[in-house]
Amino acid sequence: MKFYKTTIHFQNSSSSMTLHVPAILFKAWPVLRVVVLVGLVLFLVQLSTTTVYDGVLHHALSDRSRLDKDLSQIQGTLDYLSGTSAEFLKDEQRLHSKFGLPVPDAESRELGTGGNIAPDTVLLRKSSPVFEKMSVVRETAKRLHGKLENNNASFNSLTRYIDQNQAMWRYIPSISPTRGRYASAFGPRIHPVTGEVGKMHQGVDIANDRWTPIYASADGVVDVAQLSSTFGNFVTLNHGNGISTRYGHMQMSVVHPGQFVHRYQIIGYMGNTGRSVGPHLHYEVWVHNSPVNPLAYMLPGDHSVD
Repeated sequence: MKFYKTTIHFQNSSSSMTLHVPAILFKAWPVLRVVVLVGLVLFLVQLSTTTVYDGVLHHALSDRSRLDKDLSQIQGTLDYLSGTSAEFLKDEQRLHSKFGLPVPDAESRELGTGGNIAPDTVLLRKSSPVFEKMSVVRETAKRLHGKLENNNASFNSLTRYIDQNQAMWRYIPSISPTRGRYASAFGPRIHPVTGEVGKMHQGVDIANDRWTPIYASADGVVDVAQLSSTFGNFVTLNHGNGISTRYGHMQMSVVHPGQFVHRYQIIGYMGNTGRSVGPHLHYEVWVHNSPVNPLAYMLPGDHSVD
């Protein structure tokens, strides 16, 4: 092999160094320069690729962290809504019990979701925790949406049922028509004016001061508002469904036949007109043309059925 002799002299020194360099290196130098240049380019490409990859990876990890946090917050919201849905069911159960309806059970509101899952979806779930959490959140949301829709539909049906019943209950006497002392009960008695023994008293007498207000005990329409020799100023209300109420011995009535009245509406004032020994209201409740004890149609504590 052919060598080139090269001597290197060190500046400001008498020392020198002789090198024997193969001649082939000088012939291969252009190729080496190309190789070095290509290596430098590849190094720069590798460096830039690594930098970009690290930036993209960091960005992706940040996005994943934010997404995971958002999914956790969504899951927390869904858990809260699920608890609220359970409270809705308890309220619904209480309303059903109050109105004597069958009480819905919690199992009837638990809905399944999904079905067969594609193999690639299963693989993706297993390989990506975030995707798995997204799938769980999506399924939870679907279940909760179904439960809330069922609750809403049930409440709507219950509301219609209550409205229908309240529309009927408004016409059922359920309050005392005035305030005062119960002077005479329903049933046989000695008549306070004629002295007749065993005379059937078809209502109750409530005594108080003259001009004490008298109220309609339920919604209805005025059938009679006139002066009677027995009951004095006398009013009869028709509540429908075979139910009517009668109010006697008023000082004055303030309604007229054909007038619609509502529960708690003043229809007159207590007096001593007709066959009476003192200011009081004679109050009767009739069901299908037969008198019944009015006390059975008076809720305690001034409550009414609506």
